[in-house]
Amino acid sequence: MALDPQYLDAIKGFEGYAAQPAWDYKQNSSGYGTRAQAGDENIPPDQLKAVHEQRYQAEIEKAAAHVDSVNPNLPAGARAALVSLTYNAGPGWSQSGLGELVKAGDLQGAATRLLEYNKAGGEVNPGLVARRQKEAAWFNQQPQPAPASPAAPAIAPAAPMNIAPPASGLLSNVGGLLNANQQAQPSGGGLLTPDQPAQMPAIQFAQRRSPDLSKLKAAFKAPTFSRG
Repeated sequence: MALDPQYLDAIKGFEGYAAQPAWDYKQNSSGYGTRAQAGDENIPPDQLKAVHEQRYQAEIEKAAAHVDSVNPNLPAGARAALVSLTYNAGPGWSQSGLGELVKAGDLQGAATRLLEYNKAGGEVNPGLVARRQKEAAWFNQQPQPAPASPAAPAIAPAAPMNIAPPASGLLSNVGGLLNANQQAQPSGGGLLTPDQPAQMPAIQFAQRRSPDLSKLKAAFKAPTFSRG
């Protein structure tokens, strides 16, 4: 598993960068503290840093594999600190008290023991003292959770409705249908459909009779009486 970029950049910062080989206590080093190789002087200057980056990544992978062989279940910070130590000082720590603490999972004890790896050439080196203090602090760093995704809204907004304009003559047909329904309604109470013709109920009138005038004629023929 690759180291987090923040740790990779920090280790580069500890080591510094040198384009040309220089003696580094026990070897000629160049780039980010990796061993210089024969023929480096023939590498074009515009390709040199890329070569050093490749060597750096290769050595980091070797150091990480060694740490995982000692304890494959380390937190990211503790693992990065031991990878940095291995890259800088070699894998000898795993055969000492520090290695026993790491195998046992005693991370606090391992962080304290790590501070003792501060010598170069048999003497305490101020640069290594500062480096080991920063590496020891990584033991207490916990991986940061990934940022939460924005919560989706509980109700999605309704999609806009596309209402097509009425076809020519549609409104007039509807109006005619309404007029037909208003003129007649079936006994069931529902509206008539267009294929049901409107029927008006038949109205029956009584047969006309001639008036009886016989009584009226008799009244006119009766004698008239007068008072004396």
